[in-house]
Amino acid sequence: MTYRSEPLSRRAIRAYAKKIREQFLPSGTIWFPVEKFLECLPVLIGDEEFYFECIEDSELPPNIHAVYRLNDNCMQIRNSVYIGACEGNGRDRMTLAHEIGHLLLLKHSELNLYRNFDENTPCYCDPEWQAKCFAGELLIPADQVDGMSVDQVAKKCGVSKQAARYQLSTLVQNKRRPSKNA
Repeated sequence: MTYRSEPLSRRAIRAYAKKIREQFLPSGTIWFPVEKFLECLPVLIGDEEFYFECIEDSELPPNIHAVYRLNDNCMQIRNSVYIGACEGNGRDRMTLAHEIGHLLLLKHSELNLYRNFDENTPCYCDPEWQAKCFAGELLIPADQVDGMSVDQVAKKCGVSKQAARYQLSTLVQNKRRPSKNA
């Protein structure tokens, strides 16, 4: 079964991620310390019941690197992913940011989930797309990377080249659209 959430545009997600960056980082800082943010999250969001746990890699299915369980208010992260994020591995940093996106967008932004029977769900109503978008916007700040190369973004933001390429492509797409669209 798939789920659908309330509509949320890239523009709205970008503004939300920017607000978080402004509140958590010194002005002009491009590298977002996602693992430190995760460690501070219960205090930052005023949710002492939220917790995360690093678990043995074998405790999650092979293609699952981390998961946020809404019902338990818990994030489970493979040990190797958490260590990788702490060491600057771009894919692992993005994984943490993605799961943080689920927590913040679903639980603390009061978006609702619905059972989804429509195979043609727009991306902006897909909670997975929303979390992926949030992760990209949090780790790759649009207002600081415009004009950079893929290699520069990957290095300065601590993300994979694939993530840098995708995020830069969203900037190009947004420049082509009228300003009212996300």
